[in-house]
Amino acid sequence: MRKTMKILHGILFILIFTSQSFSGAFDERYPSARATALSNAYVAVANDVWASYYNPAGLAQINNYAAGFTYQRLFNLSFFKNIFFSAAMPLPGSFGALSVSFENFGVEYEGEWMSSEYTAKLSHGFYLLNDIHSSLSIGYNLNYFYWKLGHSVDGLQLGSAGTFGFDVGIQASIYHRTYLGVFVYNLNAPSFGKDLQRELPQRIVAGAAYRPLSGLVTTLVMEKTVGSDIMVEGGFEYYPIDFFCLRLGASTMPNRISVGFGLNYAGFVIDYAFRNHPVLAETHQFGISYNFGGK
Repeated sequence: MRKTMKILHGILFILIFTSQSFSGAFDERYPSARATALSNAYVAVANDVWASYYNPAGLAQINNYAAGFTYQRLFNLSFFKNIFFSAAMPLPGSFGALSVSFENFGVEYEGEWMSSEYTAKLSHGFYLLNDIHSSLSIGYNLNYFYWKLGHSVDGLQLGSAGTFGFDVGIQASIYHRTYLGVFVYNLNAPSFGKDLQRELPQRIVAGAAYRPLSGLVTTLVMEKTVGSDIMVEGGFEYYPIDFFCLRLGASTMPNRISVGFGLNYAGFVIDYAFRNHPVLAETHQFGISYNFGGK
């Protein structure tokens, strides 16, 4: 009985978030456990293999080949499957860096996939200005979204659809102490369907971060999804020692808190994040990446 109630709860969650505005599909899922621990207040400081999901302008800071993998159990529900993979490479000269990323999110029960969402990204970020005093970079994502439904009770295939999206971001720093970022998601307003079109969510994120001293970063973000209220997100990241950090974050709409930690050794980065929810269960997220040439 308890298992059945959890399944019904998950199905209800999907129906609520995919109805009307279609805002629940291909949205509100993020790969970086580091960013999740900061409540996704990451637009101004995104600078790693996962930057394309938060601000592709941060890819300009990639100096070595890197690859990452993340798994998360959304709301601690076993039938939600969500994995990410990303790889990044620096380009010669002043051409910045490229990354390719993939996501799969699905609802699976007793071997039957009720719904599957796939996203592929090709991303590029590069500097417009970079000196000892300040920097300015820009980046963009070319996204392909593919959604496939399972079978009906009668065994009929419920269909599938695909579409393309475009994102753009800007990032700046002043004296490597103050950081600013803006990210626009689905700028081209992509949609699914022929007879009845459903638009994917459009979102703008703007934020700032400040490094008051070495080893400590504070960050604050305001996020607006079309059709929704403004969300405020904030976080702290502190390195008590060079290879270990602690993270804390909070956000509104709904009110949530998050905590996590990170380990960085010999090029490997291992991150963990925990995030609560006022109604649903908590989310646990694990991520690992490797920076070729890292220390």
